[in-house]
Amino acid sequence: MILSLCIALAGLSLTAAECQKARGKLVVRAVFQTPVSEPWDGAIHQAILAVAEEYRAKGIEVDYRFVDRKQDPKEYELALRDAAKVADVVFLDAFLKEDIARRVAKDFPHVAFAAGSEYSPTPPNFAVFDNWLHQPAFLAGIIAGKITKTNKIGVVAAMPINEVNRIVNAFIHGAKTVNPNVEVKVVYLLGNIPPGESPWYHPATAKRLAKTLIDSGVDVIFAERVGAEEAAREAYAGGKEVWVIGNIADQYERAPEVTITSLVWDMRPTVRVVFERVLSGSFTADNLGTYSWMSFDGSYLAPFHHFGEPSPPLNDEILSLVKEWEDKIRSGMTWVPIIELPPEQVWPELQQAGGAAPQQPAQVLEIAAYILAAVAVIEAAAIVVLARRAGKLKK
Repeated sequence: MILSLCIALAGLSLTAAECQKARGKLVVRAVFQTPVSEPWDGAIHQAILAVAEEYRAKGIEVDYRFVDRKQDPKEYELALRDAAKVADVVFLDAFLKEDIARRVAKDFPHVAFAAGSEYSPTPPNFAVFDNWLHQPAFLAGIIAGKITKTNKIGVVAAMPINEVNRIVNAFIHGAKTVNPNVEVKVVYLLGNIPPGESPWYHPATAKRLAKTLIDSGVDVIFAERVGAEEAAREAYAGGKEVWVIGNIADQYERAPEVTITSLVWDMRPTVRVVFERVLSGSFTADNLGTYSWMSFDGSYLAPFHHFGEPSPPLNDEILSLVKEWEDKIRSGMTWVPIIELPPEQVWPELQQAGGAAPQQPAQVLEIAAYILAAVAVIEAAAIVVLARRAGKLKK
């Protein structure tokens, strides 16, 4: 009867999903590549749960379900299609599977897709967001630059793509702002994990790479990926002071002895905007990334816990300096540069742990040109030799 009434009042053939929205119901689905215990997808999942409760308190029913560990491309696409068949809105992480995500969204133009992505939105229904953590990363860099005793800090990151690069570069920028003498080493899970494993979540590899940093003299590590804190914890237990700054969520409980703070990504502002737009029928293919900025409370530094008392390595001077810079960022009185180039292209002195920094693209192209030229010379010589042989045979 309600469905019939909706159709009669509207004077056109409404979908069941549209009538559900009219009744104050929202069907939400999420498809994640990694387990929700992994911080990145976990931040989205926890935010959806929290905002769903806010809406239920307003009398709006939210039907939320999710699937995770969809790393295989075929399973990922099937899960997206299953979600889109029943949902008003689908949240997803599209990294490394952008073509699949956008193809599915195109097949379901009346479903809202909110995708974690490093690329642009696609009309009419594919909106994007990302963990824009460059601002708290800059603050974390200030802390690292101030507390290091060796003037060597390190980063354990997933891979050198835009969303990772801008966070790592902001961290380095913050450190060098307060300590120009600091040296940085960056290591990546990509290229160091077993075949078929995810570079987004491999704590054992992150721990191993962190150990290489510690062995090289690094005493502050930005753990862009979880696992690095375990290496710092073991070093600390052995009498070596190594401090960690976590990422995405407050990582203090993972290693309270050594975790100074963490970059926190709070997806609630983004999820609220998505819910509001879907329910009001105003959802569009938009870039929702700015809702993760500090000015929207979409990101911030986690509490300093016992280090904020203050307790070494923090002191009142460092805490005041961080607060001063935070106020500037939140009030719009300073700008943290968004640099998405690989760090090795931004900071010339940056050295990879265990080897030299990767070559710049220009150098790679130059070498490739030399190789192609050599191949051309060899081919030309071969052609001459074959031509002469052919001439002799004709004679």
